[in-house]
Amino acid sequence: MAWEFIPPLDAGLRATLAAKKSLVYVCPPSAWAAGSLFAAFPPAEATPATLILVPWTSVGVELAAAHHSLADLGPLHPATGAARTQRLLAAGRIRTLIATLPDALDLVRRSALKLDGLARVVIGWPEQLLAAGLGAGLDTLLADAPAAQRIVLTADEAPLADFLERHARRAPVGWAARLPATPVGPARYAVIDRPRRVTAAQAVLDVLDPHRAIVWDPSPTAPARWADLLAAEGVRLGPETAPTAGPADLAIAADLPSADVFAALRGAAREIVVLLDAAQLPYLRRLAAPLDAVRLPGAADRARDRLTQLRREVRERLAAGLPLPELLALDSLFDEHDPALVAAALLARGDAGPPAAAPADVTAWVRVHVNAGRRDQLRPGDLVGALLNAVGLAKEDIGRIELREGFTLVDVRAEEAERAVRGLTGTTLRGRRIAARLDRR
Repeated sequence: MAWEFIPPLDAGLRATLAAKKSLVYVCPPSAWAAGSLFAAFPPAEATPATLILVPWTSVGVELAAAHHSLADLGPLHPATGAARTQRLLAAGRIRTLIATLPDALDLVRRSALKLDGLARVVIGWPEQLLAAGLGAGLDTLLADAPAAQRIVLTADEAPLADFLERHARRAPVGWAARLPATPVGPARYAVIDRPRRVTAAQAVLDVLDPHRAIVWDPSPTAPARWADLLAAEGVRLGPETAPTAGPADLAIAADLPSADVFAALRGAAREIVVLLDAAQLPYLRRLAAPLDAVRLPGAADRARDRLTQLRREVRERLAAGLPLPELLALDSLFDEHDPALVAAALLARGDAGPPAAAPADVTAWVRVHVNAGRRDQLRPGDLVGALLNAVGLAKEDIGRIELREGFTLVDVRAEEAERAVRGLTGTTLRGRRIAARLDRR
């Protein structure tokens, strides 16, 4: 890792884990921050032995990727598809299951997941589950796993007093990272999913144009992941301490930092940009103030660039002089229509290059799986209404809706997919409390 700020678990907390007692562990809502805790888990014989509940699917995928090498936890499996997860559970090929609460409850209803056989249940950042209205479902799941050891990951244990009293009473508390009493300093941010963060970092460098920049990425694959970008002059992975030549112009955090990491970044660079998931923003707001979004080039910018290029080409043609045959061909049209309209029609026809042709990646759609369908009397209009009114999406953010017998697939713009999943999960439609997840097929 570029920086190591998460302390190893002390002897007292290790003894608590070995004794199968409840434990509360305070850390940022990000996969990298739980590493010391997961590495200290004692082996368990059950299959699956561990259930890790996560507030959103992407952090489950990141947890599995970050900790797959831990022998006492593996094989780890993030539940991104119900059918495949059910098959692997039946075959006994999962030791650690990572799932959102709705997906876990769905597997229990299918009799694929047996809660009474679990050695431990890890509740990842329950404050986000409670804020999403999933408290009742969480209480139900934990009640059905009375013998399992409870381990609570939380960004801040203070607001969870009632929850901890019910499910982790008098549990010792360990801290991977504490939140500061007041924000540490200013920062900028961009909400970017993990697979696109290297590309987004390149865009940040293009927009801000620093002479020297550092990148902080806590994943063990960081050197390989950033190899191409690090080949650029003046860009390197973050050092243990600030460089002797003085602070860099820019630090890019490719994941949510802890307070200690954020303070180190501030010491190493004049400006900080954090790339993160939307659900991690509340934590970053506790670390940084003022906190401003950095605007990265998008589809609209590419369209404007294309139009600028088109206008430049037309000006060059006009400056060079148009051949007489073209003017004669259009002469009668100029008598019938405004010359500007004639030019626009030619552009739309494609003779001068189609300015309105959108790049192939302008609209990226993600499919969302909803666990209700025809047999629940669900109609497409019900989902459209929920997405518009309950979630707050715009009409153009919603694509095709495919209604099946037992479930429904909804196409949502990629940048709104996680928001749609969180907003739909826990919503009641046609008398049924629904769960949504990203469809990974």
